[in-house]
Amino acid sequence: MRFPKIKTDMEQVFTKIKNTSAEGDLPEEVDVKQLVRLCSQMQTHAPEEWALEADDFLHLAQELLQSVRHNDVQETIPLIDSLEEAMTYCHRTFKPDIG
Repeated sequence: MRFPKIKTDMEQVFTKIKNTSAEGDLPEEVDVKQLVRLCSQMQTHAPEEWALEADDFLHLAQELLQSVRHNDVQETIPLIDSLEEAMTYCHRTFKPDIG
């Protein structure tokens, strides 16, 4: 899978996860698993300049999956916020390299 497709798919599934949590519900485990899979693929394609950020994003996605599996709403919401912040930082800092 090419990087632009991975990025588009990640944005779609992450938007779905955010929308579900904004309604006060836990995200679907299948959606979070998809996010983790896509993060892993993104990490594989990440250039050295932002490889650490890709690693961090994957780690946060894996933590989110664990919190969803444990039905831990109190942990899930801050993790989604952290993923949002990490994505914003990465795009602001490295977008010229990944666009």
